[in-house]
Amino acid sequence: MFTNKSLSAYISGFTQADGNFHIALEKATKSTLGLRVKPKFSLSQHISAKPFFEYLKTHLDVGYVYTSRSDVNFSVNSLPQIKNKILPLFDEYPLRDGKLNSYLRFKQVVKMMDNKQHLTKEGLAKIIHISYSMNPIGSLRTEENKLKLLKSIGYDQEIYLENLSIPNLSPINPDFVSGLTDGDGSFFISFRSNGRVTPSYTVIQDNSCRNVLEELVRYFNCGKVYDLKSNSCRFQVENLDDIINKVIPHFNNYLLLTEKKTHFEIFSKACELMQSNSHKTQEGFLELINLAYDMNKDGKGRKLSKDEFIEFMRSKSKLPLDTNNFDKTNITSNLSLIGSS
Repeated sequence: MFTNKSLSAYISGFTQADGNFHIALEKATKSTLGLRVKPKFSLSQHISAKPFFEYLKTHLDVGYVYTSRSDVNFSVNSLPQIKNKILPLFDEYPLRDGKLNSYLRFKQVVKMMDNKQHLTKEGLAKIIHISYSMNPIGSLRTEENKLKLLKSIGYDQEIYLENLSIPNLSPINPDFVSGLTDGDGSFFISFRSNGRVTPSYTVIQDNSCRNVLEELVRYFNCGKVYDLKSNSCRFQVENLDDIINKVIPHFNNYLLLTEKKTHFEIFSKACELMQSNSHKTQEGFLELINLAYDMNKDGKGRKLSKDEFIEFMRSKSKLPLDTNNFDKTNITSNLSLIGSS
């Protein structure tokens, strides 16, 4: 059961994965300087995480939850709520790497607003500069647009931003690891065309947060970090013994809170099946296939349906099974396979 402290550490890890700190600058004709500053902290996930977000809103007693077609968002944009609830949480349970830098700049703006500095030309100019140094992704966050905003408030002097004071960080927290995994982690069973079956636990982060994944290597004392082509990197554990002895015990003790908990439980059963070599029997292998195809949103990322995969393995003499009597009532034809080669 989560204590307040462990849940706060979990929230920090989840934010590391799926959180965002944003400073919006909106036109405001009634404002003396013509701009309104709106800080916002938000979390976003697949809509299946809505129960968890509702629980989070109740637990923190701040913010609001709203949904789109396939996503759910938890947002806090009240300055007092951010100051009194959000900042203390992340000060006590810090984020890491690039996400920590964004948070520290966000905190700087919140403090400036609390001191009414955003109502002065110099203070607003500095906030504009800070906001453009955070999350510089997207066509609107350009140097040209920043200069236009500064010109609109009549500020043309040089702006100096002091260096961030990075706190000394303690070793990564176990609940932080579970929150991070609930946001950016995955449990998966890969089937290769040569008959090899590989379990995999992964966590993906932006390149600016690569050190977080290196911390996972040290925390679990296993796995490796790989650089990806998409300006991101992946922590991955594929060794069955490491998964059985290090990864699974962690998540049994430090719980996941979204539907990923169900994925993990199925993954655990699959790994236990492999550890006992039961998957080398006809019945065991079919059970493993069923488990694998029940994970990760019903296996929608896979290249082959469950039926197609079984027939493929039989044609390659990698699955010498008699499937004529196999009960296919639980097979979903739209599921597919990834990881085949």
